[in-house]
Amino acid sequence: MAKHFVTTMNKKLFDDYGKDLLVSYMNTSQKYPIYVYVEDDIQKYPIMKNVIYVPLFEEEPECENFVRRNKNKEVASFMFDAVRFSYKVFAQCNASKHGGKMYYVDGDSVFTKTMNDEILDMLLPDKTCVSHYYRQGMYTETGFIAFNNTKKCTSGFYDHYKNLYITDRVYTISAQTDCHTFDNTRKHYSVYSEEVYKE
Repeated sequence: MAKHFVTTMNKKLFDDYGKDLLVSYMNTSQKYPIYVYVEDDIQKYPIMKNVIYVPLFEEEPECENFVRRNKNKEVASFMFDAVRFSYKVFAQCNASKHGGKMYYVDGDSVFTKTMNDEILDMLLPDKTCVSHYYRQGMYTETGFIAFNNTKKCTSGFYDHYKNLYITDRVYTISAQTDCHTFDNTRKHYSVYSEEVYKE
């Protein structure tokens, strides 16, 4: 089964910490490609083996529309900065087109060992739709999420996930991080239809 990693950043974030993620990706000899969704010119980024830069706004114009529509919105804290976290959601939804098992990694993370098939399949078993780190009584940690794009549940999941931004419904949620939109989508499916998780 095909596998791939996904992340997102812009050139400033690449210079601040994203480069460390990609250098660690190379140094730990990862087997599977990593799709790096960027908000600016892909020519600004260094060529690296199995690192595929993707122009996010070209691939997902609704992401750019959302950013332009809401970039001047005043926010009390990062918890309400939907624009800041929207890039991750659109990148994940777009990268799902590559199928197989998809592993999203935040740009400020680093690889410390090779993620071989045994590890990746343990993190995302074949019968599982989505794997994530749940924090009891809090919102989900979304710095690392795994999606099984071979399962029928994922297409509807991505539609709801992305449409929270396309329709601006993200602003009706208690907070506007991608953690909260992920949880909103996950809960929507668990309530809306238990059948969506059955194969």
